Amino acid sequence: MKKDTFDVFCPQCNLVVEVKAIADATGEFHSEALNPEDQVDAMYDAEHYSICICHRCDQAFLIKESLRGVPAEFETVTDSVVLYPAESKISTEHFPSSIKSAYVQALRSYKMSLFDPCVLMCRKCLEGLCKILDVTGSNLNQRLEKLKTENHIDERLLKWGHQIRLVGNEAAHDIDTPVSKKDAQDILEFTEAILIYVFSLTKRYEALLERRQTLKS
Repeated sequence: MKKDTFDVFCPQCNLVVEVKAIADATGEFHSEALNPEDQVDAMYDAEHYSICICHRCDQAFLIKESLRGVPAEFETVTDSVVLYPAESKISTEHFPSSIKSAYVQALRSYKMSLFDPCVLMCRKCLEGLCKILDVTGSNLNQRLEKLKTENHIDERLLKWGHQIRLVGNEAAHDIDTPVSKKDAQDILEFTEAILIYVFSLTKRYEALLERRQTLKS
């Protein structure tokens, strides 16, 4: 199922645009047939790759489609993902699912120039962080302070967390002062730093200690 155009979000244009395929190739192919002669009637799964160009800014894209079908009968796209440029510049591998969901929504909101929703979802990331770490308090201000006293974050990350809280409050309650693009970018990056510190770097540090201990034993 070869496509000539795709609708994708272009990070350079900060818009959903139509991109045109300039080259394509087939990747892995797996057939349910037990022998080659039966492949014409058997279900198959395949991968298709397209190199595309944005017609507005010439940004390049690499798009992977997962295909499923029966030869000469039907073929459907079961999944489509933009491999390049990556949606997120940070790894969310170690993020809990609820935190990852809120972060991805913040990132997508920013990319769509929805800056108020972006910072609201960043604030939600902090709320979820406190819940996962079982940090309690009557409000987010108190919970952030407790994150610091319980050594989950340091003084600098605490200050960044308070800015996320304050800008998030403004986005939620001050309808006369919309969040600027620059403020949303800063809040998003402060949120990324806190999440990386608490989840990703902590996991990597624990893995390092485990490897070092294994070497000594």
